[in-house]
Amino acid sequence: MPPVRLAGRYRLEAPLGSGGMAEVYRAVDERLGRKVAVKLLHPQALPPDRERFFLEVRALSRLFHPGIVQVLDLGEEEGRPFFVMELVEGGPFDRLGPFEEGPEGERILEAAAKVMEALAHLHAQGILHRDLTPKNILLTPEGHPKVMDFGLAYLLRESRHLTRTGYTLGTPHYMAPEQAKGLPLSPKADLYSLGAVLYRTLTGRPPFEGENDQAVLFQHVYEEPRRPEALNPAVPKPVAEAVLALLAKHPEERPDHPGLFRSALQAFQALRLATPRGGAGRSGHYPFAPDPRRLALKATLDLGGEVAWPGEMVYAEGRVYVGAGRGLAEVDLLRHEARRYPLKEEVTAPPVVRDGVYVGAWDGRFYRFRGAASDWSLATGAEITAGGLLLGERVYVASRDGTLSAYQRGELLFRFRAGGHLSATPTFYRGLLFVGSEDGWLYALDPDTGALRYRVRTGPIHAPVAAHGGLLFIPTWTGEVYAFDPLSRETLWNAEGVGEIWGGLAVDGGRVYVAGWDGVLRALEARTGEEVFSLEVGKVTAGLSAAGGHVYVATEEGRFLAVDARGQVVFEATGLGPVQVPPLPLPQEVLVVNLSGRLYRFGV
Repeated sequence: MPPVRLAGRYRLEAPLGSGGMAEVYRAVDERLGRKVAVKLLHPQALPPDRERFFLEVRALSRLFHPGIVQVLDLGEEEGRPFFVMELVEGGPFDRLGPFEEGPEGERILEAAAKVMEALAHLHAQGILHRDLTPKNILLTPEGHPKVMDFGLAYLLRESRHLTRTGYTLGTPHYMAPEQAKGLPLSPKADLYSLGAVLYRTLTGRPPFEGENDQAVLFQHVYEEPRRPEALNPAVPKPVAEAVLALLAKHPEERPDHPGLFRSALQAFQALRLATPRGGAGRSGHYPFAPDPRRLALKATLDLGGEVAWPGEMVYAEGRVYVGAGRGLAEVDLLRHEARRYPLKEEVTAPPVVRDGVYVGAWDGRFYRFRGAASDWSLATGAEITAGGLLLGERVYVASRDGTLSAYQRGELLFRFRAGGHLSATPTFYRGLLFVGSEDGWLYALDPDTGALRYRVRTGPIHAPVAAHGGLLFIPTWTGEVYAFDPLSRETLWNAEGVGEIWGGLAVDGGRVYVAGWDGVLRALEARTGEEVFSLEVGKVTAGLSAAGGHVYVATEEGRFLAVDARGQVVFEATGLGPVQVPPLPLPQEVLVVNLSGRLYRFGV
């Protein structure tokens, strides 16, 4: 047993882990009154282990980067060396996954970019890590990554004489091919390991699995991993391409520029801007918005058709799309011009933007527009009353007759029949497809086969189910909101008395915002369901939108409000006419469209 107190100031509290060379403890620095981590060499450590221990200290001591754990002190107690470092308690890196559309996916990409930058600093100091795993990239409670555990660190000019006998050089599931073959290593080996860590984080599985270490190492050397989106269709193609580039077999083919995931993050943020509720997570959270206290009405525009529930505006490349009566309206924001592309029947679902603009109509067809005309459509056989969900090459379409149809490259994959009408677009989360029905059940389906995994009694569902922070937030037409853990299948809390809920929730900053037909906007704590504030706003059919610490509400009485985190109205416009679709926050303006198709542009 180690001493309870080291150097007269570090009181050991609990073990955090142990390896072949040393053990790590949570401790308290009694002199400064802060929590720290202490790494203490095993008493039976052999001379090579002792030398590696000091190599690790020397490696860490020359590194000063926010993405690398910092050494705070070095000492010895009863002949056992130890060093003190900052304590990182947010869990391993892969806790951020699997990848989901919405803020959670953005956090993974932001964290990946920070690790790339930390590795660039590490390599610039002539140090290789050689053992990057999810457990060796820990997260702070705020989700910031810290590279740690430099027990296998390789100082290019200082550690070549150390023997490899009896020493595990890396972890098989994350080991570069050249490392598996025992070849000389370069910084590109760490990049491969990061690619493997990110693959596991995005998909929930490592790139290669086998019955033993040798089987895994063989695959690293000779086989190609499956594409990440084949395991998790929510992974965007640019993100998958970046990870697969890091997993290239030949070191010279692996990109080493720190901005690799910054570019993927920017592309993802642009997609989030277009589809916060049209995406798989349906959180109602937008990445950008102007200061609402500076908003003023800048212009109005007639879209040429009725814009009604459950429609929604989406943005892509300077244009906004929304169903307007029997047609798709396109607004060029730069020119302030509107065009309308006619269809035979009324557009009854929110558009989705991917490689075109997709909309569902009352005639049971799901259309894709590229330019002024539809170049492709699917016939579902029933009236479409909910938006389509696009995941990679797959399209999921919900219909009024209770059928969820799944297609891939235009071919039918499966059909699932719920017990009631489907008015809400399905939600993809934690690897499952969730379908809310007017018969009062939430169905959890296998996205590949449509097989029913389980179902949960909720109450009639008319609005999309939101997903965030590992939870589903389920709004019901009867006025209840449930927080549900889709993995444990437990309901954490439910809030009652909201009134009929027709529009989607908004999840932002640890809160769930909900408004219904009772005319009250409520902010609830996401983890507990406790009410933070309530505010009389008027009857709400439209979904809510959140951005920049504010929630945006539009009502049947023609009010448009921006409300801050304290429940204070910081902007209000009236006399707009009934509004049934959510406001659309953009970087420089917020758009509102009323039932008759009049678009209002509020800008700064």
